[in-house]
Amino acid sequence: MSVPVPEYEVVTTWRVHCDGGEGALGHPRVYYSVDRDDGHVECGYCDKLFVHDSFAAEVLPKFGIAVKS
Repeated sequence: MSVPVPEYEVVTTWRVHCDGGEGALGHPRVYYSVDRDDGHVECGYCDKLFVHDSFAAEVLPKFGIAVKS
């Protein structure tokens, strides 16, 4: 069983960016490509999970996140 990620976002694009949030608590902005086979990517700084909408029902439960209907 996986440990739930601290934060996640379901996205509709294959290219995403993360800056860790606004203000002093953030991190440098980094860009990621969502894996087209797995449907997700995690930020290397803050572990935020980005899940492509077409994979949400499959990927979110693997991380212990309930899928919203």
